[in-house]
Amino acid sequence: MRLAYHLNKIPFLKDLILEVESQGEGIVLHAVGPWAEVVAPYLKNYLDWLSSRGALAQYKGSNVYSLYLPPIPSQAHARMVEGIIQTFFLKKPTPQAVTISVTNDCQCQCVHCSVPGPSQIYPPLSLEEINRVVEESIALGVNNITFTGGEPLLCSDLEQCISAVPQELAVVQVFTNGLTLDLRRALSLKAAGTYAVQISLDSPDPEENDRLRGKKGAFQSVREAVANALQVDLLVGLSTYATNRSIEDGSLKRIVELAGQWGVHEVSVFDVIPTGRLLRREEIMLTAESRKSLRKLELASNKPTKGPPRMSTQSWTNSGRGFAKSFGCLAGNYQFHISACGDLMPCDFTPLSFGNVRNHSVADLWKKLTSHPAYCRHQDKCRMQSLEFRNQYINSIPLNAHLPVLIEELESGKDDQPSVC
Repeated sequence: MRLAYHLNKIPFLKDLILEVESQGEGIVLHAVGPWAEVVAPYLKNYLDWLSSRGALAQYKGSNVYSLYLPPIPSQAHARMVEGIIQTFFLKKPTPQAVTISVTNDCQCQCVHCSVPGPSQIYPPLSLEEINRVVEESIALGVNNITFTGGEPLLCSDLEQCISAVPQELAVVQVFTNGLTLDLRRALSLKAAGTYAVQISLDSPDPEENDRLRGKKGAFQSVREAVANALQVDLLVGLSTYATNRSIEDGSLKRIVELAGQWGVHEVSVFDVIPTGRLLRREEIMLTAESRKSLRKLELASNKPTKGPPRMSTQSWTNSGRGFAKSFGCLAGNYQFHISACGDLMPCDFTPLSFGNVRNHSVADLWKKLTSHPAYCRHQDKCRMQSLEFRNQYINSIPLNAHLPVLIEELESGKDDQPSVC
């Protein structure tokens, strides 16, 4: 498949044509027009790197290299390229992704849950409000929209939220515990326009998984949900998190092996982060030795000759090495999060609110976030795992505070504010 990318949001590049073509599992670039000799080498380097990893799947004739990226080539990916140029070369922060919580309700009681409780001020967003958030986010440049919870499948309006996303402009993912992802619901998600589902699994041992998620039968539900999603040709990811213990005892490796047996396309491995129910537990953070072992597992799992599942780790994203340098901490850089009650947060792990979408536009809140001293500069490491950041913003959150906390409330009365951008 071959598609011409036009960068119309960047005036001096409006006459540049980037023709992107998928050939087998690789991608070929043809650049024509002004600035081609400047832009093409950077884009070719990026596309060559993806090609070297191999495609996970095909989607509407295009190659899929990660469930977090639009298929290549596609108009949604063209928008991603445009956003990268705006962010890194023109210094105009442009979000690529938004996660939107459509409900706080959930059947599980996960030990690591980061979802805040019901707002004391605002009710949950309505369908109309969610659709407005989607529209305003896409206008900013977002090309990946992820619906989360709570458990998003408990939201009766979920398919209407999905179908409101223009498929040519953005892909849609759904993060789910899988408990109610039967074949009928999988078909419904597919018909609405879902690109991929990410299903949570915390342990390869059924009993331990069910204990960690506070729900008997959760493991078996995940296995069935994966099969149902694959049956209707949805792209499927397993979402899990790494702890020092799960790396050391081999549990994480066994999850990746299970994913391969089940036919999963990608395994997302987040770091265990002191947030939500674990907010005060800084001792749980990964050690340097654990990160080294996790990187070895990732490299072994992602050999081009191995095929799916691809293993994508937060530890690599935050490593500051190679292409990871362009990612770093995604919060307020690559993405933002909208809570079920409308708070705009840097990410769903960061219990800080920069305002509510009921009172401000998404564009205004994004500008406020990316202009803030804590977020106006690129940072390789996850801020929520930075002791300096936590001492400045997290550890001062009162024990009985309702989360997320408005950033101004934490900063009022402090004399040791960071320097302005």
